[in-house]
Amino acid sequence: INAEYGEVAKSIVSDIMRNLESDGNGTEDKTVEKTYVNSLITEVTVNPTAGNDDTDFELDLFLRPTIDIGDTNTSLNTSTSGTRVQIQYLCAMYNEAEGRWEESCTTIYDTMNPSKGVICVCNHNTSFAVLMSAYEIDRGYAVVQSYLTWVLLGISTLGLALTLCFLLPAAELRKTRSAKINVCFTVSLILASLLFLVQDLFIKSDNSGAIKLRSVGCAVYTMLQHYLWLVVFMWMIIEGFLMYLSLVQVFGSHISKYMLKFNLAAWLIPIPFPLIGYFVFTKSYTVGEGATAVSLIDHKYMAETMCFIKPETIAFYTLFLTPLCLCIIINLVFFGLVGKVIKNSKSTGNISDNEQMLRQLKAVVSTQSTFLFFSSIC
Repeated sequence: INAEYGEVAKSIVSDIMRNLESDGNGTEDKTVEKTYVNSLITEVTVNPTAGNDDTDFELDLFLRPTIDIGDTNTSLNTSTSGTRVQIQYLCAMYNEAEGRWEESCTTIYDTMNPSKGVICVCNHNTSFAVLMSAYEIDRGYAVVQSYLTWVLLGISTLGLALTLCFLLPAAELRKTRSAKINVCFTVSLILASLLFLVQDLFIKSDNSGAIKLRSVGCAVYTMLQHYLWLVVFMWMIIEGFLMYLSLVQVFGSHISKYMLKFNLAAWLIPIPFPLIGYFVFTKSYTVGEGATAVSLIDHKYMAETMCFIKPETIAFYTLFLTPLCLCIIINLVFFGLVGKVIKNSKSTGNISDNEQMLRQLKAVVSTQSTFLFFSSIC
């Protein structure tokens, strides 16, 4: 029976790939119109209770697909054009008026072990089934992007290490406030970059690495990466603030115990973000009771094939992209204020040429780490 199902699965996947190549080439649609019903069709009716209408409920429906699509590595296919396509399960309802299946529920299943079954989380009555369809992952250039990321981020990390090598031996320079901040920023950026670069040594897309995907270890690695990048963003804001104090608010710019305060802000403020991301956006669903109970986890914080924040999710946009955008906006404001001061200093004779040159030199030195940061994240 298993062999028979295996041949059927290969035939269906081949049909989906042919449909993708014939109908999907040259379009931006990331889904394939042709889908296959891959479970029993279940019709559910929920009778409303007193005081509640028929939409005020959550239905956790467990369905076991007929054909196992395999883990994320097995279900990944490549078309003749180089497009990578992921075969996935999809909870759908049948629209009798239009005579077609529509995605209307949250689909939850273990991508590394799909044979455990699928939980469909819905809030309406209708006929449900699990469909098998294909989703376009990329148009063939993901591998090139990965190599470029490794090369460019590796070069950036090497540049950061050289920055430390030049800063640390210079005792007089190391005592200045800007140099101390640059060292802290550089160290945090090196840690974040290295943690991202070396993850391929421990984490594999086929789940054969030392750290298993979606495991507790993977969750810790994800939160640690998230935390370190937020620390980098904090040091960027501190860099901009320091530049503002040095070049705009010259008088009254002294801060007592500034390194202690800056370090506390940079290393403590980001702590809640990864904790919120994991514990708020990771939910467990259980269907059944006792020995027949089935539990699945809906991971909306961790990615499926790596230990990093899942892209295109609320957690990614609110807890990673938003802090990054705020960091950029705040530093642009600081740069604007500094640029205004430099422009005004050229048009006035209130300061000497040496002092004007010193201000401009400070501005150049202060912006170097900014350019280095942006080159790293890009």
